[in-house]
Amino acid sequence: MQSPLPAVIFDEKLQVAWANEAAGTISCASVGGQWRGRTLAEVLPCMDVGPIERSLRGVLDTGRPVTDLEVSCQAGDEPGGQRFWSCVQFPIKGPEGDRAWVAHIMWDITERARDQRRHALADLASARIGTTLDTRRTAEELLEVAVPALADVAAVDLLTTVIEGDSLARQAHDESMLLQRVAIRWTRDFSAPAGYVGIKWLETDPAKPYHQRLVVGLPTFVAEFGGLSAQQIKDLDSGAGLRRMLAAQAAGAHSMIVVPLIARGVIMGMVVLYRLSGSPPFSQADLALASDLVARAAVSIDNARLYTRERASALALQHGLLPRRIPEVPGLELAYRYVPAETAAEVGGDWFDVITLSPGRCALVVGDVTGHDMRAASLMGQLRIATRTLATLDLAPTDILTRLDQVTADLTDEETSATCVYAVHDARTGEWDIARAGHPLPAVARPGHDAAFLDLPPGTPLGVGVGRYEAVRVRLPWESTLVLYTDGLVESRTADLGTGMARLAATLTENAALAPCQACDSLLAALAPRPADDIAVLMARCGAA
Repeated sequence: MQSPLPAVIFDEKLQVAWANEAAGTISCASVGGQWRGRTLAEVLPCMDVGPIERSLRGVLDTGRPVTDLEVSCQAGDEPGGQRFWSCVQFPIKGPEGDRAWVAHIMWDITERARDQRRHALADLASARIGTTLDTRRTAEELLEVAVPALADVAAVDLLTTVIEGDSLARQAHDESMLLQRVAIRWTRDFSAPAGYVGIKWLETDPAKPYHQRLVVGLPTFVAEFGGLSAQQIKDLDSGAGLRRMLAAQAAGAHSMIVVPLIARGVIMGMVVLYRLSGSPPFSQADLALASDLVARAAVSIDNARLYTRERASALALQHGLLPRRIPEVPGLELAYRYVPAETAAEVGGDWFDVITLSPGRCALVVGDVTGHDMRAASLMGQLRIATRTLATLDLAPTDILTRLDQVTADLTDEETSATCVYAVHDARTGEWDIARAGHPLPAVARPGHDAAFLDLPPGTPLGVGVGRYEAVRVRLPWESTLVLYTDGLVESRTADLGTGMARLAATLTENAALAPCQACDSLLAALAPRPADDIAVLMARCGAA
């Protein structure tokens, strides 16, 4: 049989009866053309022959051919390298015609198998890495893909500038890098040694190849890591990096890959991969897979870094526009909370304020500008200043909102608006004058009673330019707490406004006896532990000294 495909014929004892020249060219064949009378394990010691022999026996017993058997063998040209074969088997008659033999034909599908593995890992990475904008969580997602699909041990070390969201700068070759371990994962079959997982920080040594390869973006690949002596490992790195390598080797690591994490040509950290006892060493194909996986993850980690930086800037701006403190007001115990959304980097438009007026009088304000961007933050800052300026005139709440409506209309386009509630308290009479401009209804909580919402005319949102507003005068009982808030507290993607208002009332009823500071914290913990929108809450308990 003249065929470029390896072909072997086995007798009923599964010994080789005949093999063609192509079979002898398989890289791990140990006996050249001397195959006759030997078992497959003897002539192809690198191949996993168990599945082949079981399948051959099935063909002999049943007479049914097999057309979809895939097997692998160790490639002779590299440590840890594998070649993959697809096999067909079918019965044939032996030389005497009364005993069935079986033919076995193979063809190399290594490239196809490697492509399939690469595509499968890429698909898994696309689905699993970058689901959040949290740097550490993104690093953990990378390791969840890498272990056990690619490695038995994996870890991510990041520059502190990446963790903190700072701008990236190119690393000088002669300057050490300070890296923090942010994620580590071991296969379930092994226990992570304390000497390895206990080292949280690493400073690279510019004199060592480990550092020199990292700063130029090259991976470190040691297929036979387990065979290195302690001195050879010392030649790779020093300090904490050396201690980690020695601890990993002592725990059974015998093959290592270290891949730099690079975004836009600038290093952010590195990913360390090990194979442990019982797993084959890494191959060049594994190195290519690891490099591709890390490159994909680097984009997500950099996105998380940028988000961290933008969010920090946004929060700094937001806090700069809000009151640093609120004044003490006779007759009221005040507390406030501002909580930014956890799922957005943009600046929100929520604000609150407490403004002292004439003796014994003060104004409480809570507002919310639509949108989450710099324009919303800018308008929020301008409205807060305008509100404080108008408040000095000691106007009625309806007059304040009417003028704010015109100010908002002058500052914005028709797509932008704001809501607001403005409440004036008179400590001499204990009365409140309250008006709202499209804002959620204020709530009132009182120990021993169910919380309720004040019946206020809704008013039009600020920015219409022709708003009409009505105020209501109420006298709240002793120890009652007036609660002003923005809609992030009661609205969510999973519940409508009515459900949110009901939950707010129930929570206020449950916590009515708490001091306002404690009540604010309990309210946020119960209703918005991970807020998707900014939230401002302002509470005022009546009857304080």
